[in-house]
Amino acid sequence: PGGSGGGRDLIFFWHIPKASGSSMKNVMNFCFDISRAEKLREPASMDFVRDNILNMDTCSPDGLSFSFANQIVNSDKVDAIVSNYFLSGAALFTDVHHGKTFSILRHPIDLALSLFHYRRKASWERSFRKDWMKLSFADYAASDQYMDNWMVRQLTGTMPWVDLNEDHLDRAKRMMERKIFVGIMSEMDETIRQLKWHYGWVEREAYCAYNLLHEKHTNENKHSEIQGGRGGKTWNLVAEKEKWD
Repeated sequence: PGGSGGGRDLIFFWHIPKASGSSMKNVMNFCFDISRAEKLREPASMDFVRDNILNMDTCSPDGLSFSFANQIVNSDKVDAIVSNYFLSGAALFTDVHHGKTFSILRHPIDLALSLFHYRRKASWERSFRKDWMKLSFADYAASDQYMDNWMVRQLTGTMPWVDLNEDHLDRAKRMMERKIFVGIMSEMDETIRQLKWHYGWVEREAYCAYNLLHEKHTNENKHSEIQGGRGGKTWNLVAEKEKWD
């Protein structure tokens, strides 16, 4: 696992929740032999617990702090850092090992709907919300619990209680344009093709990524469609809340 060191750039996958993250991580591991951190057992450690999986957490504030303290990027044990947190994840990289970033985007309303249903049932996740079982998505969208504009907030380091404006959007767009290679969840075959070119990835075997994306549905999250459909009352409410994303 890992690479040859020597100042090479590492992959930084900024994982937007419910935007093909699990599928992308599996493709990177099984099809391109890319090692990464993911804490699979307690306590976190700089040891491999599975092929290409270092037992470190890069997807929570505490885990990121521990990873920084252990200089995970300079360890030459991983080829990629995967994190939901853009700025904190980027802070792991060093002058020796820069991060070369990509992300996969999904329509913000589809993302919000999927994440709501996932958090209601994913009892194994830190973000599990059993109390949401009593809410409809429309109720959630109209409530103070709704978390809006994940991308712009992450790209600009803006807290949930701060109102966003055009300046935040402009800063986020500049960051995206200059620093991030963008894939699209609804076009994953083309996304993988372009990532292969961008990073110089070589598949272990032909059609590995295609087969994994189309035959094995990782962390699939089936749920009902949005009440009223596209352009309906709930859709328009969420569209207004997510207008900066």
